[in-house]
Amino acid sequence: MLGNNEKIQGVKIADLFAVMVGELPWRTLSRYINDNAQLQKICTLGGHRIDPNQRARLEKQVVNEAAKNDFSEAACQPLFGVWYPVHEQLHDTLEDYFHSEEYTAYRAEHKLSEEDYVLSDEKFNEFYDLKENKAWKLLLAFAPLKFTAEQAEKILNNQEGAAELQARLTELEAQLAAATKKAADATADVERVRAQLQSSTAEVQELKKQQRSLKADVDAANQKFTSASAETKRLAAKLAEMDEATRKREQSVSENADRMVTRLQAELEKNKAELNAWQNKYQEQLLANRQIVADAKAVDNKAAAADADKAKAIEELRSYQKFVDLLLDRIDWRNLGSQLKLANPTMKAGFGRIIKKINYDQDATGTLEETLPKFWGDFTARETELIHKIANSSTLEVSQGDMEGFWNEVKDSFDGVQSSLEARLFMLAFLRELLFAIYTPEQLQTPNIPKAK
Repeated sequence: MLGNNEKIQGVKIADLFAVMVGELPWRTLSRYINDNAQLQKICTLGGHRIDPNQRARLEKQVVNEAAKNDFSEAACQPLFGVWYPVHEQLHDTLEDYFHSEEYTAYRAEHKLSEEDYVLSDEKFNEFYDLKENKAWKLLLAFAPLKFTAEQAEKILNNQEGAAELQARLTELEAQLAAATKKAADATADVERVRAQLQSSTAEVQELKKQQRSLKADVDAANQKFTSASAETKRLAAKLAEMDEATRKREQSVSENADRMVTRLQAELEKNKAELNAWQNKYQEQLLANRQIVADAKAVDNKAAAADADKAKAIEELRSYQKFVDLLLDRIDWRNLGSQLKLANPTMKAGFGRIIKKINYDQDATGTLEETLPKFWGDFTARETELIHKIANSSTLEVSQGDMEGFWNEVKDSFDGVQSSLEARLFMLAFLRELLFAIYTPEQLQTPNIPKAK
């Protein structure tokens, strides 16, 4: 069996991972980034926002983060978990089978554990669809589903299916070319018939004009030459012949026009039938879109209710924070700082800064939630910087160009970090003594500010 944690020959996992990221709907991709604190921090670094217009940059950063972990199973599984339901039909087919009594019996027969997911050749051939081959490649690479070597070979190198698709594509292209030629021929026929009809009409008009001219000549000849009856009869006979020829020609043109109109009407009815079919498909899609809009509106309503609950909780938390601010404001910080014999210069300087912030004057705007984390962060920043230097020492000592100077700097940082650790231990003990020894639990539980001891 070939598991998704094994190397697959001839497959670039980075490319497949990028395809999986690209298939995620924007709502799913943005939720995945926001739910991952480390990934969200990287994607918003430099003031960037999680915005659909920046999707290309965000997809690249998601792929880069997975690449840092060499596309390990732990790095790829969370993204696969949100991609898998996107292919709804494939997802439902496999999940229904793996939770069926049939698979339970198959697992018992082959002594498989509950964590083993395999497909027999019969089930694989039943579920596998060439049109979903790209999705099956992603299952092969990232799903906790084990494939046989033959199944993996069929997914990766389906030459028979590729030839079938190519033949179908060639056939469709030929049909399209034939339909295009037929439409062009029909247009040419219509234009040709129209030209013939216009030409025949002009000829009929000309013949009628000639007929009127001949009749005028005959009338003039009858009036002026009563003795020229023979000539008149000859002209009359000629006129009759011309009328017959004109009639036959008009009849022929009319019959041709009728046949052309009948054929065009048949094609028109066919086109109307196709138009009705497309209109029905459009109405069905319109109904489906309305349902999607309704579902989206319901989700938005739930999100708005969740935001309201969150705002209420934040407001309640702020009321508790204000109580702690009032509690600490009653302490004479300067007197307390002078009584504390802080031996470490770093602790003494840091405590002096926080006293200036907490024991603010009337016009100052500093608050406990701003100053205390900042004071604490000054200490932890040194530790983080030291760990970063050690973890990336191979790169940093080369980039600085002075390996000895770099390691002397690291050595000096240890003293500062040790001082910050001592200061943090002191602060923990100090805050605990302040909050749980100076004031009793009963005093802290009341909404009133307790009197200082």
